[in-house]
Amino acid sequence: VQIGDVVSVYAELLSVGRTSMKIDVTAWRRARAGLESEKVTHATMTFVAIDDDGRPRAVVAQP
Repeated sequence: VQIGDVVSVYAELLSVGRTSMKIDVTAWRRARAGLESEKVTHATMTFVAIDDDGRPRAVVAQP
């Protein structure tokens, strides 16, 4: 990714567990003057909800 590129980031919620969520993230770049997009990275991330003491807490799924 270069300065001036247009970067698009897309995320999709894959699953919600009792204390965590798994999210799929993909980033694409397009040169400012270009028409073609190129995938630059992809990750599947797991986020864990924690309470004030740093312990996992329940996640409430939203519709």
